[in-house]
Amino acid sequence: MTKLYMTGLAAATAAVLYAITRVQNWGILCILVLLAALWGTRKDAKPISWIQFMPAGFITLLAFFVIYTYANPLWEKVVGWQTSSVHHIVNWNEWFNSIPLNDAAFLRVWQPYWLTKYMQWVYSYGFTLSYWICVIRAFFTKDVRKLGQYSLAGYLLQVPLILPFYNTILLQEVWHVQGTPDLLERGLTGDDVFFTVINCFPSMHTSIAFAAILLAYREKSRWYRWVIGVYGFSIITATMYLKIHWVLDVAAGMLFAYGCVKLSDWIVGSRFYAAFTERFEGLGRKLEAARPSRSRPEAGRETTKDIA
Repeated sequence: MTKLYMTGLAAATAAVLYAITRVQNWGILCILVLLAALWGTRKDAKPISWIQFMPAGFITLLAFFVIYTYANPLWEKVVGWQTSSVHHIVNWNEWFNSIPLNDAAFLRVWQPYWLTKYMQWVYSYGFTLSYWICVIRAFFTKDVRKLGQYSLAGYLLQVPLILPFYNTILLQEVWHVQGTPDLLERGLTGDDVFFTVINCFPSMHTSIAFAAILLAYREKSRWYRWVIGVYGFSIITATMYLKIHWVLDVAAGMLFAYGCVKLSDWIVGSRFYAAFTERFEGLGRKLEAARPSRSRPEAGRETTKDIA
């Protein structure tokens, strides 16, 4: 019975993981970055069995996926409401454009074709990929607390907390303010331009990537820290290289990410979150206890092979 139950959970988890890769139609390069981040996961894995972890892990992963799936359409509605109803308190376009080096022109002194294409790819997928890489890896560490923290700091806290900035400050993308071509080559025309370029301060691409970096540097795996560090800072650089965000947008995004990480520390360290994880992990412990004694792993050992 336990084996059948675990097989069903494993199949359901695989379906959710596949669905995550379809959120933004990840290509082979995205999958390779994900696999690179998963290498060496067992160095940071919690010393419990998959039987004990899977019920809580699957429920948590599924919940975050459902929230993320419905958050994107909701975000589009919010931006649509902004364009028709919000009257921003301040307009920072001229001020930001007048600040020396704020347009990050120093990053475009050298612009080979391959580098521009790399930056376009990084920016296009960075919003979702940097978040889900961390969440998926946290799942494979068998740690519900870590899974919750990456989700909270990397997205769930950021969306509602960033809206007050976007609803009060009008700051548009660098290329639009300066009247130059869109280096991301999105082919925006007419109303699409205004709908797309209005929310710049702080940079959310930067805040999601930097939150991932801050949390990754708490992990033991040096390889993982390098993967997230290189990819995360590539995203941050791409926002400026492609004339999407101003330097001060990026600095504000990093400060915003730091605040979200600290807030997530407080939430996952609270009694409420401890009670939440205890409740959902209880089913896994019951399944573990129900296994025949001869098949139980020794304490601290895992019978299912971890990712290398």
